[in-house]
Amino acid sequence: MGLCRRQTLLLLSSSVLCLPAAAQATLVIVAGELPPYVSERREQSFLSDLFDEIGKHMGLRFEFRFMPWKRCEMAVEDLQAWGAVPYVQTPERERKHLFSEPLYAKRTMFFYYSPSGPRPEIAFAALSDLKPYRIGGVRGYYYEQMFAEAGLRVDFAIGEEQSFAKLRAGRVDLVPAVEAVGRDMIKTLFPPEEQGHFHMLDRPLHLGFNFLMSSRQYPGNAGDTGLLARFNKALAELRRNGIYNAVAARHGLS
Repeated sequence: MGLCRRQTLLLLSSSVLCLPAAAQATLVIVAGELPPYVSERREQSFLSDLFDEIGKHMGLRFEFRFMPWKRCEMAVEDLQAWGAVPYVQTPERERKHLFSEPLYAKRTMFFYYSPSGPRPEIAFAALSDLKPYRIGGVRGYYYEQMFAEAGLRVDFAIGEEQSFAKLRAGRVDLVPAVEAVGRDMIKTLFPPEEQGHFHMLDRPLHLGFNFLMSSRQYPGNAGDTGLLARFNKALAELRRNGIYNAVAARHGLS
């Protein structure tokens, strides 16, 4: 990004944080479609509701904008957005960005489609053991580099919906997805008589957490009183007072 453009963005970002007390500052959050965690369909967007509650504690509001995942990361890097959700920490991302405290725990599973019922378990000690299979995936996800290093054949899509459609059509053999996301996709995209034909491998691809990701260069972000610290403090308070669990329960999440 050019120097003049970056300076302009920094000035605009700073002005948002210095609004008079009568006005309410707004921070832009970018995300892709990932129901039930985040979605343009508000009833399927746990994080939108959670961020409303966090904003009340921080004295500001969050504006969600939806775009492909690759563009989300670019928007944070170019300071067009304060944060992107939900993201996994990787060494490459940590060199450029800061991460919040965990937004939620998750496990990523491999889904497959089989009308004849569950198949014999595909055991894999390492990702490279899955080379005989065609893997689906979403462009821009954290596992992109992992799959490349393992030498897997991957057919990338721009979103989860396209990936599961490929799985149902037999174009790929396995699709990785956070368990709650995968189950939601199956329930949303396919009729009841089809839903029981989707299954998961026993072994997870990944166990961990998802986070808010924000640029190290965003004005007012760093330090014990910076934006990210205030966000983490508000998130911790919502966990203590039970609001976090109440919001999660409304979206069918534990």
